Amino acid sequence: MPRPVDSSDLERLGGDLRQEMSAMGAGLRQEMSATTAELRQEMSATTAGLRQEMSATTAELRHEIQGMGEHVRTELRQEIQASGEQIRAELRQEIQASAAETRLQMEQFESRILARVDASAAETRRYMGVVAEDLRSDIKAVAEGLGALDEKVERFRGEVRDDFGRVDRRLLHLEVRVIGRSGSA
Repeated sequence: MPRPVDSSDLERLGGDLRQEMSAMGAGLRQEMSATTAELRQEMSATTAGLRQEMSATTAELRHEIQGMGEHVRTELRQEIQASGEQIRAELRQEIQASAAETRLQMEQFESRILARVDASAAETRRYMGVVAEDLRSDIKAVAEGLGALDEKVERFRGEVRDDFGRVDRRLLHLEVRVIGRSGSA
């Protein structure tokens, strides 16, 4: 016969489930935070590299431009502008690709979390169903026991009424005898 489950078992189980869910959430938050930090570092390193490259290129071009005429300077400015725009476009594309990859990773991560939560919830429902069935069985047994006790109490009351009725009749007969003897004496 299964061990009866009391409310402290259910509370303990609920507390364990809450702790497990909290630990899972904390782990997931840590994973998300680490992934975000890695992406930021990569983007920062890429941006810094591009800035250094642009700065170096710009410095070289300035040095060369100082020795050239206005015509060459105009052409170089145009080239620098085009190069800057190209670098900006490439950087935008890199950032967009990185953001798209991050979104995909986050969606996959989210779906894994939801699958874990759903599985845990299903297992909890199954367990609670078993616990509820055990409780119903225990409650039914207690209710049957109470019904049997009620029947016994009613029988006992009937027996007690019958016994008191006999005692009352005997006392009445005894009283009649005592009165009869005291009246004849």
